[in-house]
Amino acid sequence: MSLTQLENPRSNRVRRWFLHLYRWGVFALIIWMIRQQHEWHQTQLRGTDEANVTLAQAKRFFPEADQMADWNPDHGGQTVVNANERPLGYMIQTSPASDSIIGYSGPNNTLIAFDTDSKILGIEILTSGDTPEHLKAVLMDELFMTAFGGLSWEEARDKRDVDGVSGATLTSLAIAEGIIHRLGGAPHSYRFPDPLRVGEVRRFFANAHQLAPYEDRPGMFTVDDARGKRLGYATRTSPNADNLIGFQGPTDTLIALDADNCVRGIAIRRSYETPEYVGWVKDEEPFMKRFDGMSLDDLASLDLFEAQIEGVSGATITSMTIAETLVLTARHFRQMKSTPPRQRAVVTVRDVGTGIVILFAVLLAFSPLRGKRLIRIGFQVVLIVYLGFVAGDMVSQAILVGWAQSGIPWRFAGRLVLLAGAAFLAPLVSRRQLYCHHLCPHGAAQQLLRNVLPFRLRLFKWVSRGLRLLPALLLVWALLVAMLHWSYSLTAIEPFDAYLFRVAGWATIAVAMVGLAFSLVVPMAYCRFGCPTGALLVFLRRHGRSDRFTLRDWMALGLVTIAVAIRLSCMS
Repeated sequence: MSLTQLENPRSNRVRRWFLHLYRWGVFALIIWMIRQQHEWHQTQLRGTDEANVTLAQAKRFFPEADQMADWNPDHGGQTVVNANERPLGYMIQTSPASDSIIGYSGPNNTLIAFDTDSKILGIEILTSGDTPEHLKAVLMDELFMTAFGGLSWEEARDKRDVDGVSGATLTSLAIAEGIIHRLGGAPHSYRFPDPLRVGEVRRFFANAHQLAPYEDRPGMFTVDDARGKRLGYATRTSPNADNLIGFQGPTDTLIALDADNCVRGIAIRRSYETPEYVGWVKDEEPFMKRFDGMSLDDLASLDLFEAQIEGVSGATITSMTIAETLVLTARHFRQMKSTPPRQRAVVTVRDVGTGIVILFAVLLAFSPLRGKRLIRIGFQVVLIVYLGFVAGDMVSQAILVGWAQSGIPWRFAGRLVLLAGAAFLAPLVSRRQLYCHHLCPHGAAQQLLRNVLPFRLRLFKWVSRGLRLLPALLLVWALLVAMLHWSYSLTAIEPFDAYLFRVAGWATIAVAMVGLAFSLVVPMAYCRFGCPTGALLVFLRRHGRSDRFTLRDWMALGLVTIAVAIRLSCMS
């Protein structure tokens, strides 16, 4: 045996590890750039009060404007002057004072122009975190855009009769609320303007006759019977929690307290959430009664995760957000100014269930059990039923992009973090594709279908090669959506949300059904020709041919190039 032959295995091993470091480095670099781009995008949306108003913006309200003075702390904006340096008025922005006021999907920054008598000449929306469709509807509504025109600072500050724009209610009301908040207006809900009425509390206090403002706690009401006897108290989560957005919008919830300040019951008054989700929460009696008996102090100190409060299946985000509004409202009334309680991740029953499934998948992948047909089929059924239809736990581009942008939700999604850890660590430390082969419900469904029909479709080589490019193209699309913040849901390019069919969109259901149908005649068709997440995991996997620079590596380099180009274009 020659010296060259002895050195080859070592050189191959070095090259293989170098390429692995390169691939993981590419992956980490793309994640980092998505995060940096997201932070830059959020910064652009927030803006600052010190940001200068351009002369072109000023001329839209002051045709004689010649220059802008420096930022003035007296009104928090910039004075506009003419060629003779005579003040024409001034302009202020609602950001950052109103950054906490969220519309449909993000905050807004509005420019307000005042004349020298501090009367509003008009408004202009500078930036918006809401969708372009919602913003366009607001901009086209002349009645809304001129609603503040002619009002003095004080009149606009105290304005209560704000009508939202049809089709963009949350966006328009958030803009109005931001304006009023910036001018120093008292807290008031423009999204839930209807006050509490005595009829609403009779479900908890049968003898309730009147509601009266509780002077010790503004925003809370006493509940009295016809003789004036105190029965308890009532309040609502709005406006204190209007900026807690669930799946699609905020929710206003009634809180009834007995005479000892303990929760007697809660009731959803109005919500901007999907009606089906709200209906499921209302019908889930264990959740709606979960807070009964808690004192106001206990509710204010409640850690939802430490108390192991789980959301309603199919409406988890909606229900957990409602629970958070209760806690936030209780804290408001207790007037807590201490630091918030330490947040800790708590293991739930679903986390345990998913953990057990992952452990069994590891056992199946790395032991002779994988050769036991009945055990393998039984476990595939468990994956489909439990991880798919019951828990809905699957790794997807939508989840990975969301985590890259905003961080990993250790407390909210412990079981998903476990799944993602298994998906990415297994290819790194072994040659096994643990997630795709042993943990993915959609992969398990395809495995069960592979021998249902007695025949298989043989694809031409050029067709097969062309189809294999689809996952890479979907990864490019996911990167563009993440970096450019397009209003597109990445759940539509993968089938995983279809297992939660009550909340799935038609696009993801179509992807699931077409993929499964194709798998009847072409084994594992979706995994081979349609799955971007699977393609990513294959790219990171260590295998016998991973010491070669392949087409996948060139594609990964292309993704980095796209990400760098977008970052540079935004920073320039």
